[in-house]
Amino acid sequence: MQHHRYLSTRLPRWFSAGCLLALAGCHTKNDDIAAVSYVCATEPAPDPNAVGPDRCGAADACSAPGADPNKCLPPEPYVADGRGWPPAEPDPSCVLKATRVTPPDGKVLDEPINYVEAQTALDTQRINAAVSACPMVKLTTDGDNNAFLSAQIILNGKKLWIDKGVTLFMSRNAALFQSTGNCGVLGVNDSSACIEFISVSGANPEIIGEGTIDGQGGEPLVGHDYSWWQMSYALRAIDGSIGNPTLINLKKGTTGFILYRVTLHNSAKFHVKLTSSPATGVGAGVCDTMADRNKGFVVWGITLLTPSKFFNSAGFQLTPSWARNTDGVDPGTTDIAYCGTIACNTISTGDDHIAIKGGHWVQNLSIAHNRFGTGHGMSIGSETFGSYMSPDGVTHRGVTNVDVWDLTIDADSRPVGHEAHPADFNGIRVKSDESRGGLVDNIRYSDICMRDMVNGLLVSTAYNPLFAGSSYPDFRNLEFHNVRAVTCAGLQPAVVTLEGYNQTLRPTITLDNVIFDNLNPTIGAATEFAQFKLGPGDINFDVQGRGVDILQPDMRTGTSTPKECHFTQLPAPAVPPGWKY
Repeated sequence: MQHHRYLSTRLPRWFSAGCLLALAGCHTKNDDIAAVSYVCATEPAPDPNAVGPDRCGAADACSAPGADPNKCLPPEPYVADGRGWPPAEPDPSCVLKATRVTPPDGKVLDEPINYVEAQTALDTQRINAAVSACPMVKLTTDGDNNAFLSAQIILNGKKLWIDKGVTLFMSRNAALFQSTGNCGVLGVNDSSACIEFISVSGANPEIIGEGTIDGQGGEPLVGHDYSWWQMSYALRAIDGSIGNPTLINLKKGTTGFILYRVTLHNSAKFHVKLTSSPATGVGAGVCDTMADRNKGFVVWGITLLTPSKFFNSAGFQLTPSWARNTDGVDPGTTDIAYCGTIACNTISTGDDHIAIKGGHWVQNLSIAHNRFGTGHGMSIGSETFGSYMSPDGVTHRGVTNVDVWDLTIDADSRPVGHEAHPADFNGIRVKSDESRGGLVDNIRYSDICMRDMVNGLLVSTAYNPLFAGSSYPDFRNLEFHNVRAVTCAGLQPAVVTLEGYNQTLRPTITLDNVIFDNLNPTIGAATEFAQFKLGPGDINFDVQGRGVDILQPDMRTGTSTPKECHFTQLPAPAVPPGWKY
């Protein structure tokens, strides 16, 4: 059921949610404005076990009758591609039973501080031995035992199945992840300091199941009184990059990766650094249709919640603002990402929900039916300078051919922390600067709903104005169709920023039925060095600015209806007794 709130038609046209919630400093005029509708209800979460056309992604499967070939999904892994869920049980020697119990809130699993003792006390050796010997390894419960504790797991072309009820914990012992000598060392700006928790490579690797992987990013390191996140946060003032372990890192040359159903919690840094492409290569005919966009990789049905609890074992309050650099899923981080689908996922974290990293070539992605909570947005960049020469001699560049549809982003889903910055509340953003810019082209967003964003649409070619260089951002065709943003509990109204780099490097931006409720129509949008195609749906803000052209003809009909938005319940940490928010 939707609930609506309406602004009185006697409120001034610039009156914001910030004025509604904190009247100090607000000015008034008596201009009449039309009523504005706010969609502030939270509906039940969709059923992840729905069947038939009600199952996420089923209605627009490319194989469905009447499917739109320009906006459809390849089969859901296992459920819709004939293999069936759950998979067939592996050989008994490939099924590992838990020997630990997941600790209650406020506690952590005990770990030896001694490096040699840790090698045998943890589950690392038996997991890696099984992975080496078996095509699929299943981690399962054994009575009350439901937890595994491990250092680095190496998954080379194999499948790791984390069964329902199981939690695989990453060790808190920095010595087990040492790379440069700086892993776990405070104050050192070394992004390569640590190796990753789960290292993925080879052909057709998979991480699947209904269990949980927990990176324990907010918990104190063994032998120390600080956590991975506190190490990262200490470098925030200088924009430093701590070398904390990535939860899941795909290596160059990985093909056909699947991440399916699992829950991810509390990564020390990025959750999923994703590079994968089809085993058959990247040439013509490999990924020409949207139905092919499962050949390179699929991320489907995962739940990502970071932080997953209010307090760590030392009593320190955990909030998304503390969980710095904990991106959700980042295609193109290590190497190219080609021909992939990211669908039906739920993501709340302390940094980008999805960040397409164009430091390597990224092309032909479908991102559909995802629900985002707290985080820094559906992002492209900041690196967009990547290039790749395929075996046929063709050079591919930047980020191209990305379709994002049916996305909700809800910043009203949970508290974010007392030091959260307005820049942490982003909806859709394309970001780069002259130190790392390059091509971004043929990016299409449609059916997008946002609640309590600060930066609703942010296309920025000066992401870090302190960085200089000659890799200029070359943003070209960006399309926004049926986009709506509402404000319910936000203290600041949303803003829209759409800018190219200069008079020569100007993106062509299509705006079709793009409505920001509670947006000041004259100062709520900033545009510069861009060409706009408008319509057929309306927009409710002014796009005039320096170096701006409206391409003719203007297709707006004046009869469009703002997209109807529904915001569903999102996962959030259990509220401590006596707390209210």
